[in-house]
Amino acid sequence: MSTVSDPHSVATHQLAQLHRYAGIGLLWSLANAVILVAVFWGQVEQLLLLVWFGCVILASGSRFLYARAHQGLERGVLYAGHQSGTVLLLTAFNGLVWGSLGLLLYPAVDGTYQLFLLFMLSIACAGALPWYMAAPWAYVLYLACVLVPAMALLASGSGTEPLMALMLVIFAGTLAITARAMHGGLMESLHKYSGYQTLAGVDGLTQLANRRTFDEALLAEWNRAARASLPLSVIMIDIDNFKKYNDHYGHQEGDTCIRQVAATLARSMRRSGDLVARYGGEEFAIVLYQMARDEAADFAEQVCRAVADLDLPHALNEQGHVTISLGGATCIPHSQDNPANLVKAADDALYEAKLAGRDQVRWRSLVPGRERAGAQG
Repeated sequence: MSTVSDPHSVATHQLAQLHRYAGIGLLWSLANAVILVAVFWGQVEQLLLLVWFGCVILASGSRFLYARAHQGLERGVLYAGHQSGTVLLLTAFNGLVWGSLGLLLYPAVDGTYQLFLLFMLSIACAGALPWYMAAPWAYVLYLACVLVPAMALLASGSGTEPLMALMLVIFAGTLAITARAMHGGLMESLHKYSGYQTLAGVDGLTQLANRRTFDEALLAEWNRAARASLPLSVIMIDIDNFKKYNDHYGHQEGDTCIRQVAATLARSMRRSGDLVARYGGEEFAIVLYQMARDEAADFAEQVCRAVADLDLPHALNEQGHVTISLGGATCIPHSQDNPANLVKAADDALYEAKLAGRDQVRWRSLVPGRERAGAQG
């Protein structure tokens, strides 16, 4: 069976892979730096080594803290377009700190110490490969920042030094090709994983259930409620003035907004049998089994306030921040009825909420065979 991957999901997991090993990267950098400081402590000015070691802590720590702040998929903050610039900046900073070591120490020592320095710089490059395979473009920048200063020194030297510079060039090229190959394997796996998520009923952007899963769950709950003569409620949710938000802030910020609203909806779900799904675009849907009208409407009001409390700026919305409108419908299903009628009733109530000024809830009760409309502010 073929699968179709979601580019948002692929980008999200690609960045997650890049950040996943930040802790190991921090330990690796600090361990190598300690070894270098210990070996060269009596060979060069100690203040110079201490300043350099402080820069290593600053550079590696900055990358680690940035990765930790952007690891959580559930927070919906990972997106390649948002992070590529920062990732490149932090990568260059780390690489230049290590590359500066070659400029500072190589001319100040000789013989075995020079070879050891080149060996440690090579180790730093090779050790960074596993956690940079998600971003080979960043890894190439890192290689250049670390090795180019040493290459320049060697190329301008005499004897065997130009040959050593050539060897570093070959070494760096081999690492870059390896990173590219590993990246290809990673992306193939991520595309497959994203495709399997789609087949499994997961929306790639929000990690909520998708439309197909919602339809299947609604039908199953409809039949279960019909057999037990129990109430079933559906809530349709729409982000207010979202087209204006996209036009004003851009589609990447729009995706982030959708993720944050989705995460809030997911946190609001308290019962294991209930379901929240991305219905399409900026629209969401919730199925509430065995929940009567008043209780379901109160729940919808709580969700409405929870999104408003996020206080996400929206200059073109009446309230000045992101809000949602909700329309709900409740019925006691009949096996001969169509659950699509319940969705339509909830959608009609959503339309009423928008006409009434948005950022509010409207509700309808559905009687088998006909609708009975009622407002819930």
